[in-house]
Amino acid sequence: MERLKKLREAKGLTQLRLAMELNVSQETISGYEIGKAVPPAEMLVKLADALDSSVDYILGRTDIKSTLRASELNEQEAEMLSILRKQPADKRTFVFDMIKGLEK
Repeated sequence: MERLKKLREAKGLTQLRLAMELNVSQETISGYEIGKAVPPAEMLVKLADALDSSVDYILGRTDIKSTLRASELNEQEAEMLSILRKQPADKRTFVFDMIKGLEK
């Protein structure tokens, strides 16, 4: 699991530190990272939480690292997202560019 190592390193964690946080051995983390072992579903969730990622990202099912959950959105944010998802790609890009411009 190449992404697992990259996420861990991006957070500045050693294998040992991550292992300690998850109450497993350093060898277990190493095995996951080199593909020698596959973490069970429960451990995948713990890894995703510890690394601020999603299980789908770790497994390579998506290239989106974000862990935003619907429960984290307020009503207005959820409505905006719902409206935005119904728009064609060019309009979504336009809106995204406008929002990015607000950061400046």
